[in-house]
Amino acid sequence: MSKEKLTKIVTELYEKYENNPVIFQKFLQHVEQLPEYFENTNTALIEREKRKNKLETGSDLFIQRFLQKHKYYYNSSSELFFEYNQNKFIVIKEDDIQYKILTTINENKDLTDWKHKIKVSILKQIKERDIFSCIPESETIQTVINNLCPVIFETKEASKYFLTVLGDFLLKKCNHIYFMNPKIRPFIKEINNLACMLFGCQTMFNYFKFKYYDHKFENSRLISCQQLSNMDSVINYFTKENNIDIFCVAAHYSQRYENGDCYLENKCQDNHLKNYSFYLRDKTEINIIDEFCNKNIENSDKCSISWKNVQFLWKQFIECEKIPNVLFASNLKTLLIEKFDYDSEKDVFLDCTSQHLPVVSKFIKFWSENMEQSNSDNDELELDEICSVFSHYNKCNVNEKIILDLIKHYYPEIIIEDNKYIYQINCKLWDKRKDIIDSLKKYKSIVPDVDFYAEEIPINEIYQVYCGSKYKFIASKKYFEKFIKEESELFITEDNFIKVKSFENI
Repeated sequence: MSKEKLTKIVTELYEKYENNPVIFQKFLQHVEQLPEYFENTNTALIEREKRKNKLETGSDLFIQRFLQKHKYYYNSSSELFFEYNQNKFIVIKEDDIQYKILTTINENKDLTDWKHKIKVSILKQIKERDIFSCIPESETIQTVINNLCPVIFETKEASKYFLTVLGDFLLKKCNHIYFMNPKIRPFIKEINNLACMLFGCQTMFNYFKFKYYDHKFENSRLISCQQLSNMDSVINYFTKENNIDIFCVAAHYSQRYENGDCYLENKCQDNHLKNYSFYLRDKTEINIIDEFCNKNIENSDKCSISWKNVQFLWKQFIECEKIPNVLFASNLKTLLIEKFDYDSEKDVFLDCTSQHLPVVSKFIKFWSENMEQSNSDNDELELDEICSVFSHYNKCNVNEKIILDLIKHYYPEIIIEDNKYIYQINCKLWDKRKDIIDSLKKYKSIVPDVDFYAEEIPINEIYQVYCGSKYKFIASKKYFEKFIKEESELFITEDNFIKVKSFENI
């Protein structure tokens, strides 16, 4: 409205009511109050703007400090909130975060009028803070690595490589297949379940494999693992106490090093780890066959190796190299036929031999001549006992691992439990029962000299007498006690004592 029009309105009102004392008086009163009214209104607006600016500044500062002090994060896939406190990550409820925000605001009286607005703003910003954007403290990182190494991974570099690959999976950057020792499968299964639950991830078994099946070499990587000794403790640690730490450290490494391959190529100083991880990527089937032959097969006129023995050598090779079985039996045989003369009727490779086969031949001969199967579950030998008997009679040193592999490969029908106990088998070279019975008779003969009238004698004492006898081989204490309890006529008490009178039955 222009000044002229406003002046016109006032003039018209003045002229219209100047002869009406009542209305004219009210007109004058309102006009006279206008300066004060406008002044008060202007002052109120200025104060309101100042208060608003103060609240905005105060709330911004409060939000900044709150988020700096309280490290809350969010994952949009699982819609879960997380807190990083005292170097550990935990899941936290949204209600608990809201309560923390409101109680903290109430400590600042100037912001109480805006507490709900501030709460909404903080929650919005927390939801924009992805859990995988958090950079863990060094203590958290070292704790995770120290619990992976050396139980699962031999070195810290191997642990970091695994964590980087795990981070690639979490951040959806994984584009290779990673082969691992099958014995680590329980651990991968547990963290896979956790990843699905905590972050809504798809199964990592699309990328982590334990058996080779026609995968492309250039897309394959190997992850070096230990022969696990205490897997349960590792699983319990990461599933019960620190189940989020490993994922956040993994995501951090993936972002820090870009991906697993880049970690190996640009950061890792362990050439052995690097070469092992890229073993399949850098080789072809022909390369691997050549390496196998160089390490296991030698040219030798008028010698031959059976296909059965070649398969055993191949199993030993891939186990020693810690690589998956990348060749089916038919492919392996075809490639070897291209390198060596082959007699299809006898199923042997000609003019070649192996330095590893003498032990194989000795063991097969030893087994065929001295081992016999039985139908009794009470007939059993432990793996180290077979190893001792074989080594003694063949004047050679062979470890239990080789013996176990030989039994599994050449005698798959044999019952083996826990890779240690072989059931329904006897050895002609060692009569365990006879040695134990002889030791009991020997003990019986010396009982009057020690204390014939004692009510009971501990089994431990009898076993010590047995161990002190000059037998070539000694049965384990477990078998000794089992034999006495299940097969002898001695009376055993609940606390592993033998009634002296029961010796009369021997």
